[in-house]
Amino acid sequence: MDARRAPLAATEPHLSSQCVTLARGPHALRTVVGMDFSVALLVVGGLLVLGTVLGAVVRSRSARVASGCGGDEHELAVSGAEVTLVQLSSPVCSACVAMRRVAESLVAEQPGLAHREIDVIDQPDVAHRHSVFSTPTTLVLDAEGHVRARLIGAVRPEQARAAIEAARTELVHS
Repeated sequence: MDARRAPLAATEPHLSSQCVTLARGPHALRTVVGMDFSVALLVVGGLLVLGTVLGAVVRSRSARVASGCGGDEHELAVSGAEVTLVQLSSPVCSACVAMRRVAESLVAEQPGLAHREIDVIDQPDVAHRHSVFSTPTTLVLDAEGHVRARLIGAVRPEQARAAIEAARTELVHS
């Protein structure tokens, strides 16, 4: 066997398990550590699935409820409502659609609750007044137009219910 045809292990022993085989045939494609191509595809697929799941978990936990936000928004409160959910949304926001569904279902089940949606593109002054950096952000207003809580992201119905009840309670006590 001459040097031109010698196996890689014989000529470069430190590279033998780290190089791609260039021979032809069904078993020719080997990955960097001697892994079959099908195994490499499974590993890459598994990493993609893991990344997708982790992204979904992080996104679901990014919804927050902040109370005691202060500020007055008399012109945004719906007349006659005990509590108004003012949802600040944007046209390309998928979480805004989910939050809209939550708000609409709560309005349907709770008398005295109203929902109003504002596009931050059309009314950036409202977003600026409340330092809104992401959509959806939903302001929970009491009957007098005081901001009692901020719901950041698409929150779960029970989180929104708690913020609504807190706004009703604060109104009674103030």
